[in-house]
Amino acid sequence: MSIDTQFARLSKAHYGGQVSQQPTRSLKPTRVFRVQDNSDFSGKALAGTVVMHIAVFAALIVASTREPLQENAAPPIMVSIVKSPEPIPEVAITEPEPEPTPKPPEPKPKPKPKPKPKVVDKPVPIEAPQPVEPEPEVQEEISEPPPQEMKQAPAQAPVQDTPVVAERVEEVKPPEPKEQAIPEIPISGVSYLHQEIPVYPAMSRRLGEQGIVMLRMLISETGVPETIQIEKSSGSERLDKAAMEAAKKSRFNPYKRDNKPMKVSVIAPVRFTISD
Repeated sequence: MSIDTQFARLSKAHYGGQVSQQPTRSLKPTRVFRVQDNSDFSGKALAGTVVMHIAVFAALIVASTREPLQENAAPPIMVSIVKSPEPIPEVAITEPEPEPTPKPPEPKPKPKPKPKPKVVDKPVPIEAPQPVEPEPEVQEEISEPPPQEMKQAPAQAPVQDTPVVAERVEEVKPPEPKEQAIPEIPISGVSYLHQEIPVYPAMSRRLGEQGIVMLRMLISETGVPETIQIEKSSGSERLDKAAMEAAKKSRFNPYKRDNKPMKVSVIAPVRFTISD
């Protein structure tokens, strides 16, 4: 195996088959003069071959050291200076002044109506009446009608006596006296014949409900409460109901005026309080 073949294998194994793309220095061929002495020629040829291989090897080393730097080098960055655009001058927008509202035209004074000329009636001359000549009287002859025979009037039919039926006239009753208004008197104006004590509701006692119920009662002539109404509530429906139940069972002495019993209206308070 020749030296060139070995050198090629070593360079391929060392650089992984990479071959530099840069041109190597070309070797100029030199003329070799044949010398009669073969030994001298072979020595020079060997020395030239070694020098050539050393030069090629050196060129490969230089190329291998330069090539990675070129591959790993970052691509060049182009920088250009761009002038910033000039700022656009701001234009102040002024709102148009509102047009002054025209003043309403002053009302023209109405022309005064011209006075109408008064029409004066001219006096009409009064003519004196001319005397009227009397017309001649004409006498008319009045002829009396011939006497007519007097006709006898027809005899009147005899008048029959018709029975007269007298209509019954109902007697007008005198108006009944109006009922007198029921007087309202204080509760102290009547006396209890029996006063029913109201039962305090258990639920109201638990809840602490208290209050006063004002009852309007219509007491009859016999002292019995005919109608009972709540004039003012205590605020609790249970207390109001208990007060009405007690008032229904109460009895009064009849109220008398001029020694006559009469109906009266009273307002009776019923108090509910919880004592300790």
